[in-house]
Amino acid sequence: MTPEDTRDDRLARVTRRRSATRQRLIDAAYEVFLELGIHDAPIEAICERAGFTRGAFYSNFTSKEDLFLAIYQRQMQARLDRLQTVIDRAFCAFDLDTSGALSEAVEQACLLFAESLGADEQWFLLVAEFHAQAMRQPELRAPTEAAQTEFHIGLAQILERVLDRIGLRLILDSRDAGFVIVSLYKSALERAIFEGLHLGVDHRYLAEVLPRLILAMAVPQVPHR
Repeated sequence: MTPEDTRDDRLARVTRRRSATRQRLIDAAYEVFLELGIHDAPIEAICERAGFTRGAFYSNFTSKEDLFLAIYQRQMQARLDRLQTVIDRAFCAFDLDTSGALSEAVEQACLLFAESLGADEQWFLLVAEFHAQAMRQPELRAPTEAAQTEFHIGLAQILERVLDRIGLRLILDSRDAGFVIVSLYKSALERAIFEGLHLGVDHRYLAEVLPRLILAMAVPQVPHR
């Protein structure tokens, strides 16, 4: 083994250890934030839950807000991955040549969207708390917008693939469509909370309004000649 190999192995171990530390802090912070909220969660509580010191925290994250953005990105990517998986499974069963299949397929996609993104009141309230904080703190606006845009793009790509399967295409920019869908979804969850309703997929905005909105933003594809 050459000195270069030894150095590379050492660097690889350090990288793996740092990655594991970062993941443990993310997991611990997710639990603590859900229990206490972002504002009221002490960094010491996160470190204690993860089994690390404040030094380990600050070697990986600059603040609680920086840590929450890492949680947000992982949570939303996991939801996108889950959404893509369930849609792939569900659409295998559709016969799009039958009457009413188009509307049924879009409705099913919307229900899967609601299930996969997780109508989780605790998580929704946590994101809402962070958004309010980010709007008050200019230094948080750019990274928050970047994280949200990344999610909107991922959602738009899934939406485009779904519509392509059923012979439709969007009539507006896919990222704008993703933004519109997420905005309706957030409004539906917010209204459900204020009305004391269960945040389930039976909410009429998700079961009725969202499918109609998607169909209104799409037109049949033009066959290639």
